[in-house]
This record gives sequence, structure tokens and C-alpha cells, in this order.
Amino acid sequence: MDVKYKLFVVYHSQLEENYYASCLKSEYYFVNVKPGNEFKLSGWEMNTFNQDSLPSFVSLGKEYTESEVIYNVFKNDHLLENVDYVGFLQHDIDSSILSKEFLDDLLAKHDHINFQPYSFAGDYAQKILMDPQYPNKKTGNGLNCYDAILKDYNDYYQTNHQLEDLQDKTVNLCSAFVLKKDVFINKMQFIDKIIASGKLESFDTNKEHRIKGGFLERYYAVWLALAKVNSCEVPLHHLFHETVLQNKFSFKRLVKKILGRR
Repeated sequence: MDVKYKLFVVYHSQLEENYYASCLKSEYYFVNVKPGNEFKLSGWEMNTFNQDSLPSFVSLGKEYTESEVIYNVFKNDHLLENVDYVGFLQHDIDSSILSKEFLDDLLAKHDHINFQPYSFAGDYAQKILMDPQYPNKKTGNGLNCYDAILKDYNDYYQTNHQLEDLQDKTVNLCSAFVLKKDVFINKMQFIDKIIASGKLESFDTNKEHRIKGGFLERYYAVWLALAKVNSCEVPLHHLFHETVLQNKFSFKRLVKKILGRR
């Protein structure tokens, strides 16, 4: 089966040469969100463009992170012509294990590939807030972002899903996935309503946490967890999480060192 797809890689800094499968050169589309930083992969004739060069570009802001690219791919439908599937990766996700044969086989059987699977319960436990009473507080006690997102989902689709419907599910985070084109469009029609409502603008007003992008990746996660689509998981290494853990442990070592001097 000849499956046609595009994998949009969102980048703003140097690309890692060994993170990309050379057999997928024609499928990768590298989207630069920081014009002026023109990075190349040696020996590649890259499909690349600046996102603000798109004819129907909508500026959301850096705080929307990779979701600004996802939204603009949706808004520029010429990018979806002649493809059956559309996918997205962050530049620090290693997709070198992928091959065209492997993806073709998976996509012949599935509507959705989850590249960053996580436990819903574990992510809910982070207590990421979406609470109008604390619009600039990232985490803590208050209205969990998932409670707010689930209400928006139910309001839009006139359903009555409860948290229990998500509790045991694996969700797709980090905005890293491949979706059948019509599934992607259906999902983004819901997301379009959320963005157009302006409700996300009332949070993180000082733009300290880039939380709007964090919210949207969880809107995607809830939508995909509740959608009746045939999904599979292909976990890819994400450098971001490795760096976060390293920084966390480095901070703990620093605290212990300082306390040890007292």
C-alpha cells in the first residue's frame, strides 16, 4: 500500500544530524520558527520553510510553542494536499529508528501513531492548573487543566465524559504524533474553536511558563484519548525530558552542597 504522509519537524535551534532517518528525506518538512537561525542537515536537500512565510499564517505567539505550527498547518490547507496522513515532531525528538517501510505498515493499519505515550493519571497528578482564580500559577491546588479541558470537550460535542473515562488511559503528549488527515482536521476544528474563543489568553499573562502550548498538547491528548480511532504507540526518545531530569538532579546536588557548608 502506497501511503503518503508528511512529518513536520518544528525547530528553532541546531538540528541533530543523527535524529533523522535518511530514508524519510522526502517525508520530513522542517518548519523554522526562529527566522535568522537557518540550520541544515549536511548532505540533505531539506524540505524547509519559515512558518511566517505561509500565505495564511496566523501569529499566536511563542508561548504556544509547537502548537503554533500545528495550527498553521491546519490553516494552510495546501500543505495537506495529496497526503493521507500528517505528523509532527519536535526537533529534540529522535526519530532515527523510523523507516518508510515501518511507517507504511503501521499506517496501513492505524489512524494514529503516538510518539510520546504517557499515563493520564501521572500527568494529572502534576496538578497543572487552568484556574481562572490563579491565572498565572502553573501548578498547585485548584482547577486542574484536565478538568477544564474535559468540560470544553463535553460542551463542544454535547457529551458527558467523566475523568474516570480517562483515568486508565495512555495519552499522547508533547504534540508528537501521526494522524490520518481527516482525523487531524476533525481534531483541529475543535482546537480552532478553543483558540478563537480567546480563553487561553487569560492564563500566564506574563508569558513566563509558555503554558498555552502546554494546555493545547493536553487538549490534543484528551481528544485523541476519547476519539474512536485505531491507535498504536511508537515511543521515541525525547531529549527535553532527559535535560529536565539532569537539571532537576543538578539542582538537588547544588542544594546539598550548599547545605553541607553550613
